[in-house]
Amino acid sequence: MADTETTPTSRRSIVEIDNVSLLTRRSSLKPQTVNVEERNVEVVWSTGAPVRRRDMAGQYIERLSLDPQAVDLSRLEGASVLDAHRQTAVRDVLGSVRSAAVDGKRGTALIQFSARPEVEPVWQDVLAGILRHVSVGYSVEEWAETNENGARVLTAVRWTPPEISLVPTPADPGAHIRMETEMTETTTTPVPPEAPTTDTRAEVNAEIRSIARIAGLDQSWIDGQIDGGADAETARRAAFEALAQRSAPPIRSEQVRVEMGES
Repeated sequence: MADTETTPTSRRSIVEIDNVSLLTRRSSLKPQTVNVEERNVEVVWSTGAPVRRRDMAGQYIERLSLDPQAVDLSRLEGASVLDAHRQTAVRDVLGSVRSAAVDGKRGTALIQFSARPEVEPVWQDVLAGILRHVSVGYSVEEWAETNENGARVLTAVRWTPPEISLVPTPADPGAHIRMETEMTETTTTPVPPEAPTTDTRAEVNAEIRSIARIAGLDQSWIDGQIDGGADAETARRAAFEALAQRSAPPIRSEQVRVEMGES
């Protein structure tokens, strides 16, 4: 494109994969491919739509490469379908991913819901079209960084999705439960670099969890920030303060006894 200036690509490989923060993207879904007897439905969990994020260096536009060579699906096939990315207990598992694929333009999956009684209300809301949004969780092992129209763009060129969740809010406008009549018509509108940023509560909560993992803070700290309605900047400052208090040397007090005698 004539109005796009792209600087030489720089790649940043992350060696310690265990320390990579789990990112998420939300997608909308509609129950058009439901198999009631099998309790399964087909979803489009990513169209690679650009998403605005923020890191220590400031704002950037994130893109996901949907090249089959860029996406490691080994952990997604057979993975759990979660309730809003919660993974603290078995009750958070709503079902499982039966199969997954990427074709260069979108990522798709067939998910099956559990027949447990507590999952039945969720399944009925999916059938009714009330629960319509999914979110894919993923970690990025390698980024490609470019500059477009003065905006920093990070493209995930090697990344791994380990789970799919049902969530209340959407982010990727082109992803949904697969509709046979829409597959040739789905388009993605890029986010203009100059557009103002309005982070959703779910994005802020995800960033707070990421900050906590990087800083080594526990779940109680995360809950305190989320319950207090903290934004990402406030949580980042609180994390720095917590780290400073943790690294400060302990203050010891000693009692000094003075005896007075006759002299």
